[in-house]
Amino acid sequence: MRLLMPLVISALLLSCLSGCGSSEHTNGGDDDHLEHFVPAHKPANFSRAVEEIRHRAEHLTAHAVHGHDDEPAEFQELLDIVNWLPELTADSDLNEADWNTASTAAQSIAEKLGKRRTADGSLSLQELPSAIVTEMQTLQALVSAAGKPEPAMHHGHDHNEHDHHHHEHEPKTP
Repeated sequence: MRLLMPLVISALLLSCLSGCGSSEHTNGGDDDHLEHFVPAHKPANFSRAVEEIRHRAEHLTAHAVHGHDDEPAEFQELLDIVNWLPELTADSDLNEADWNTASTAAQSIAEKLGKRRTADGSLSLQELPSAIVTEMQTLQALVSAAGKPEPAMHHGHDHNEHDHHHHEHEPKTP
């Protein structure tokens, strides 16, 4: 009986410790996975972000009169990209002064985009590229100073400028 009791206690302690350890590991793994989630529309680098902002602003304006259901989602993706600019700029070769310039331009674009959403949630997307032309010129001027972009490493598939939703507006002819 004396030998049995220490074995039972040891077995109980080991099962408690291993249960706690695996529970922490599982939760930690989930947190790590969530922490590393990168949305598909997040550009890989500063240069790509500048191009995406230009392209998406033009796309939204060109399709604004069509009233598609996905305009709010596309608008939010544009705003996300603008808000990621400071992070993407920090990952580039830009110096601090250029980073400040890019961040100021991004903040200005974000404010202008924010004014495009009315209180009822509708969007005013007409002439969007011309509304942010000055900021886009500033950002475009910094692209060459940002250095050669690193290859995308944030998810397992490539994106190009046509990855977001496109719509057919002309009837297809047979």
